[in-house]
Amino acid sequence: MKASTWRPRRMILGPIFVVLALVGAACGEDEPSATTAAPAATTAAPATTEAAMEETPTTEAAPATTEAMEETETTEAAPATTEAMEETTTTLAQLDPATIQFWHVYSGPLEEAMNELVARFEAKYPQIDVEAQFTGGYYPTSQKIAGAIEANDLPNLTVAFEDASVNWGRAGVLLDLTDYVNDPEIGVDVADFLPVEIARNTYLSEGGRMLSFPWTVAIAVMFHNLDMLNGLGFDGPAETWDEFLAQCEVILDELNKSCYSIQVDASMWNATGFTYGGFPTIDVEARATRYGEEPWTKALDLFATLIEEGYGFPTVGRADEATANLSDFASQQVAYIMTSSRWVPFVEEGVAGAFNWSVGAVPQEHEGADPVTVLFGPNAVAFNTTEAENLATWEFIKFLSSAESQAYWAETSGNLPSRLSVGDSPEYSAFLATSPPMAAAWEILPYALSELPMTDKGNLGPPPFSFRVLQQDVQAELLTGNMTREEAQRKLVEDGATLLGEYYANLFGS
Repeated sequence: MKASTWRPRRMILGPIFVVLALVGAACGEDEPSATTAAPAATTAAPATTEAAMEETPTTEAAPATTEAMEETETTEAAPATTEAMEETTTTLAQLDPATIQFWHVYSGPLEEAMNELVARFEAKYPQIDVEAQFTGGYYPTSQKIAGAIEANDLPNLTVAFEDASVNWGRAGVLLDLTDYVNDPEIGVDVADFLPVEIARNTYLSEGGRMLSFPWTVAIAVMFHNLDMLNGLGFDGPAETWDEFLAQCEVILDELNKSCYSIQVDASMWNATGFTYGGFPTIDVEARATRYGEEPWTKALDLFATLIEEGYGFPTVGRADEATANLSDFASQQVAYIMTSSRWVPFVEEGVAGAFNWSVGAVPQEHEGADPVTVLFGPNAVAFNTTEAENLATWEFIKFLSSAESQAYWAETSGNLPSRLSVGDSPEYSAFLATSPPMAAAWEILPYALSELPMTDKGNLGPPPFSFRVLQQDVQAELLTGNMTREEAQRKLVEDGATLLGEYYANLFGS
């Protein structure tokens, strides 16, 4: 690989992690979450999303919901009392022999990496056997879990997104991790994790409980062909959208090429809007979107201009739609693609040293602005079985979230660590020195925002998967010329309000 050693202009000298405190409003986060529909809401069909690509380039994600879970009566529980915590502490101190089942979405090289982590864990805890099994992408895994709920034969652990956690929690099958996390003997130092990760795994709609735990993250970044840009006299990638459009004009005039291969993806859509200040996308209190506001008018104008001027083209409808933008970039059909940092290893393989490239921040509205982007990634979700298995499962979750495991997984999978101390480890530092694209992504990570409705205390209620479908359907219609920017904005506002109004009424019981 010939990845450049170029770094973003604004170097990050220390972790200044952005967590927005919003009262009664939403702050974006999903992870490109392709997870579940709302309780008592219709499940949407799978769509191409970043979450769908978390495991392999060809695996699709889809809602992790079931009719049984949608019909489940809401049962909220408040955080444990002090007495309950004291009683739990005694219990948590035990670690008896146990066998735990782990259903995951990782295949190929990632399954091999996961098996290595399992082997390391079992060597550390010989009394615990972990039966790790690839169960397909997020949708097949969720369907299997639905069957397991019906059969009362659940695994101990899986990886999923926040909306799945809410549904499974309300079905009464999840292991509440709150006491485990806070236990003085076997708990964890939550201060060592990205604040946004702790917040998004804390469910304010479910009594402030931790129904999942941070596992792995990725962010939206802009991949760029440095050789192409330098050959046209540009010093590096565009830092603002105005500069981006100016570069696109030159690329079209001089090379007769579009500069940007645009994949329809809700997370990349949100990342673009966030650069204009369009976060949060949801106002939970109003049960509506904020797509009618000026930042989203600017984002819609940007996408429409890219198509109208020939600066960009969508990958909609192509047989290889899930990875078409990667192919376009590797074959030098375009200078830019915006996608997940998770794809760095795949781009490296596709480019195969043919040209110099790297990743950088998504262009911002104004010069000198913080490199705002979107963060996403699945969480560890545990199911309540027996006391011995629950304790063993928690130890395995802690092991997976340890700095050592996070560093190993980040190096082998292309994901980013959710634990801050990983950045100080010699192992990960050495890895970043060999991978400028991942080093650039690590530097941008502190500015990444969640797609979930959030406060700094937790998520307010994950939106349904159907909301992502709406975002992507409108984006596809806009990019293919079947909808004007005004029509697209109106549909996002009106249909978004209808969808979210029904969803949050079910979620909150009003």
